Amino acid sequence: MKKEYVFYNQVGLDFPLAETIEVVTDTEKEGYLVSNTKEIDAVLYAPEINFYLGQSLDSIAQKIANVTKLYETRTIGFDFAQDIDYEQAVGKKLLIVTDDAQNEMIKQQLVEEGLTVLVLSPAMILDVNGHIGALHVSLKKEDGIFELEVDQIIWWDAPLFAMKQSGVYDPNVISLEGALKKVKTNEGVYHYKNYINYDPSICQYHERREEICGKCAEVCPTVAILKEDETKHLVFSHIDCHGCGGCISVCPSGALDYTQMPRAAFAHLSGYFKDVITLIIPNKMDLGLIDIPLREGVLPLMIEGEKYLHEAHLMNLLQTSGNPIIFYTDFISKGTGDAIRIINEIFERKYHKKAIFVCEDTKELQTIFDTLLPFPECKYGINEIDLRKREIFSARLAHLVGEDDLGIIKTGEHIHYGNITINESKCTLCLSCVGACNVRALTAHPEDNSLRFNASICTNCGYCEITCPEKECLSVVKDEIHLKPSWFSQCIMAKDELFKCTECGKEFATVKSVQKIATLMTPLFGNDDVKIRTLYCCADCKPKVMFKAHMESQYS
Repeated sequence: MKKEYVFYNQVGLDFPLAETIEVVTDTEKEGYLVSNTKEIDAVLYAPEINFYLGQSLDSIAQKIANVTKLYETRTIGFDFAQDIDYEQAVGKKLLIVTDDAQNEMIKQQLVEEGLTVLVLSPAMILDVNGHIGALHVSLKKEDGIFELEVDQIIWWDAPLFAMKQSGVYDPNVISLEGALKKVKTNEGVYHYKNYINYDPSICQYHERREEICGKCAEVCPTVAILKEDETKHLVFSHIDCHGCGGCISVCPSGALDYTQMPRAAFAHLSGYFKDVITLIIPNKMDLGLIDIPLREGVLPLMIEGEKYLHEAHLMNLLQTSGNPIIFYTDFISKGTGDAIRIINEIFERKYHKKAIFVCEDTKELQTIFDTLLPFPECKYGINEIDLRKREIFSARLAHLVGEDDLGIIKTGEHIHYGNITINESKCTLCLSCVGACNVRALTAHPEDNSLRFNASICTNCGYCEITCPEKECLSVVKDEIHLKPSWFSQCIMAKDELFKCTECGKEFATVKSVQKIATLMTPLFGNDDVKIRTLYCCADCKPKVMFKAHMESQYS
């Protein structure tokens, strides 16, 4: 039976690898799932394997075990991925936007290669929309505005509105050679994937009466996520998505998930980092620049989409490993940055130790290696199946806090946690707020006629406050995490007795709601005793009372 993993080394290894890995000394092999080199035909390339073996100070026994882990962690992303492959036809129509006459030579070269090339001045272009293979350009001429359709665009110093569309390349950013290479590579058929899974049922933007979220569209560097203001629907353009994952880390409810590493897959992946220090490295980073030894117990985790990691991911890794995390990257997204700050503040209050370190060069990395301290007391495991993002973080944070009161942590611009207050004397238990909350933070409990609230899973969206019909009854407390046990449990916010129908004795509403309606309607009914009596009747008895009064009136 052919093995899935292949390890290539021209001279072989000084120690054996697991039986699941085929060690070869030539590159003529093919058909593998994971390889440590690009020279062998395999579905996945894992450069962290050679990096780890070349830099790690682990013992030989540890290296044998950890190399197997590195192969298997790559397989998890492949096995659990929820992406779909798509294709877009890309023709030969290319637009070059420049005022430099010397670029006429480039046009001639491309025409000779079979492309249809048009050169325009940037001053003529008003707008660009669409996507690669179907880019629509609005042009300004003396006698009006014209529309032009092209497949790809090369634009020196391209403005932001143009760069947000797929198929637009700026030679000042990726070099002329790089832009030409992309044009030629994409011609014919452009292959792309969906990097985002979306659950509208817990989205804080979807079909709300007012806009209370939309962070995903705000942080998207392209036009991959757009908001339809009239319907309050999100529109996804997967062909324009770079797969960076920035939208996932700022999504408050977990309505967005990363298809290359769904939350369920990440929960499985974290198990491979038990008792080790996780060194997270985005795939875009050059491992060759890390030219220092990796201290014993450090295991690299290469990730696609460096922006998708959020507080639930990071807390999972920390509580699985019992060790700090190092994030080696030249860029931290807004959502991930907020999550790191919040978690670090929590760990410093609880353990007086930093949890997550960020660096972008080897000097910083070496300094971090010299100062790392484990915190095995934080280790904790839960079954994350069917749990939402907030519920995962809540369960993990509740265990970390324990019985302590560590004060209040302020959240931030891109990650919101908070609380609500309810004036019980004004609450009629109409439960409008429960209907408005789609993350199960507010719940109704008919067993004791109570309204309950769990602050730890609240997204702090404020839609319950907007929906509440009572004036000055419900208000939202913004951007606070209370590190004490009560913050993680359901608290009774309002409670009432049930009112019994004055005719049949059936319980049909709360006392406060009946009293409120009676207070509003009694003045309108004047001296009509029958109508006033109906205010205290259930739905079945109201018509009976009215009909009986009518018949008595007719008889008399």
